[in-house]
Amino acid sequence: MFDKGKREERYEKENATFNKMLLWLVGAVVVELIILLVKQAYVNMRLGVGLAMALMYFFQVFSVLGVVLTVAGIVWAVVWHRKGKGIVLPCALTAAAAGLWVLALFTYVLSDVGLNIVMILPAVGAVLIVIFFLYQRVFFLNALVSAGGLMALWLHRQYYATHDRLITVLFVAGFVALAAALVLTFVLRAGDGKLGGVRVMPAGTNYVITWITCGVTALTMALTLILGVSAGLYLLFALVGWVFIQAVFFTVKLM
Repeated sequence: MFDKGKREERYEKENATFNKMLLWLVGAVVVELIILLVKQAYVNMRLGVGLAMALMYFFQVFSVLGVVLTVAGIVWAVVWHRKGKGIVLPCALTAAAAGLWVLALFTYVLSDVGLNIVMILPAVGAVLIVIFFLYQRVFFLNALVSAGGLMALWLHRQYYATHDRLITVLFVAGFVALAAALVLTFVLRAGDGKLGGVRVMPAGTNYVITWITCGVTALTMALTLILGVSAGLYLLFALVGWVFIQAVFFTVKLM
């Protein structure tokens, strides 16, 4: 009876996790559909020139306003967390503001090219959602770091010839993000997986593979900038190979 009760409890927990994952995946699909609708209205002007012009002005304003709202949302979530209040609402609104800001910024600066770039993000997010719910937290962090590197390498190959300054700025931002990820792992290691009293990683998590992932990602990005587009293709495949090796490793750990 005891074993049966544990099996039922585990089954219910797995079902709840699976349902959450499905909801997030549906959210990613909805975001992708919204971006496609925006492309039809803004680039192809299927809904009229007036709406396209209105969207252009909106993107221009929100490319700046979005930063303010995102920062304000983060502050709101931190304040509510310190007061012991739920942070689901501020986190959801902040995520929406941040996502809309990315859409506005890329669309306003790069028009149809920016929309093509943004359209990839929901697909990347869907893969990361699956990893988050099915694998260990540390693999999700590694996958997040690797996804940023893969995006950088792909953008370099596709758009460096025509938007070299923008791609260089994105690479610099990527290096900063990698440094932040390294700092985060050391903070989590010192706090045994906790960040500001919040459990982020399981206790006793080993961050060696994360450090290697940050190093491999930074190396492939730096070599791509130095060696150029042709070498970047092979480096992209190398980074994909490293992600695949991790997927096999963490899958075996689940068994």
